[in-house]
Formats: sequence, C-alpha cells, structure tokens
Amino acid sequence: MDAAREAARRGLLKLMLRLPSFRGQLQLLWQSDTSLEALCEAYEDATATLERLMRKSGVGEEGLADEYRSVCLELESDVRNRCLSRATRSR
Repeated sequence: MDAAREAARRGLLKLMLRLPSFRGQLQLLWQSDTSLEALCEAYEDATATLERLMRKSGVGEEGLADEYRSVCLELESDVRNRCLSRATRSR
C-alpha cells in the first residue's frame, strides 16, 4: 500500500472514531467515493500536525494550533455533510 493510501486509511479510522454515528456510511463511501480518500488523507495530515503542535506547545504556536484545530473541524463537517447528502440521495 502506498504512503498516500495508508495516510488516507488512517484518516478514515480517525474520522470513524470522531463521527461514530457515520461509521457505516463512511465504510460504504470509502468503497464507492474516490474523493473521500483525499478528504481522509487531508484529515490525517491535519490531525497529525495538530498533535505535533500540541506536544511542542511553544510560545507563539497557539495560533497555529487553533488554525489546525479549525481545519480538522471543517474537514469533519465536510465528511459529515457528504454522508448526510448520500443518505438523502439513497432514500
């Protein structure tokens, strides 16, 4: 498995933990929606960077950590909306 696909898989697992009510939909989307992979990879990158920033917690890093926290929340929202729109279409 290549590095990008592995990062996307880790992002998917993190999203499944953060959004437990969407786990089943995320598993289905993972198999059928190729653009979800890019969102999951971006989520993995953003959460890994946020974790690093929080461990370092140097002076002046708070703003950057807040920015990455916002990016993570926006990605979670994008994924949640994608799951909701898929659920609406399948009715």
